[in-house]
Amino acid sequence: MTELLGLVFSPWTEKARWALDVRGVPYTFRHYQPLLGEPALRVKLRRLTGRVSVPVLTADDGRVLADSADIARWADGRGAGPTLFPAEHEAEIARLLDLSERALAAGRARALSRMLADDEALAEMAPPPIRRAYAPLAARLGGLGVRRTLRKYGGHEDGAEAHLRTMVAALDELRATLARSAPSGDGPRTLLGRFTFADIAMSQVLVNVAPPAALKLGAASRRSFSDPELRDRYADLVAWRDELYGAFRTT
Repeated sequence: MTELLGLVFSPWTEKARWALDVRGVPYTFRHYQPLLGEPALRVKLRRLTGRVSVPVLTADDGRVLADSADIARWADGRGAGPTLFPAEHEAEIARLLDLSERALAAGRARALSRMLADDEALAEMAPPPIRRAYAPLAARLGGLGVRRTLRKYGGHEDGAEAHLRTMVAALDELRATLARSAPSGDGPRTLLGRFTFADIAMSQVLVNVAPPAALKLGAASRRSFSDPELRDRYADLVAWRDELYGAFRTT
């Protein structure tokens, strides 16, 4: 059976899961435990040095894919359902994927910086057994993990204002692209006039504005991933994301 290793609260993992689900590709999901699971992940990826991250898909034919877009392309060649990478839209999908990646990195830096000021949210980042057995240390351990993540991916040194500008530029472009797109029947408007991986990728930018109700987050973590200023400014895009989930994220 195909296995997907990921983090339930990660938008990169969600991009991969959504692609697999909408194409109807069967797989088993396994939660990745940062730090503790890293040695096994390095062995799986045959990468003993450098940065490793999830999602990682181990296909039933033995292939190992370590990028959400690569996983989505793999899924697009299997199962059934909407074609995620139609040939006529390849260039525009690539442009929107790049925009999504830059905005997600900025959003992650902003969310994790907010989390560092919230001990309750930091405690939620610690593994449940540690929270239960060592409750007073949970926030400290969570803080270590959050700071490690910020160092791992970099960019946090650019500053909050730079990250905000990146987010605003991406959200403005998302709004403009939706306005240019042709209506797609009775369902929600899509970026390219039909549902593609571009919709999945760009919808995830809004995780760091207003996490979807379906996302499994503790109440304190949800506070950290929420940005009230951007949520109100881009309420139309949050509503679009929610409609997209209702129409295409049924699994």
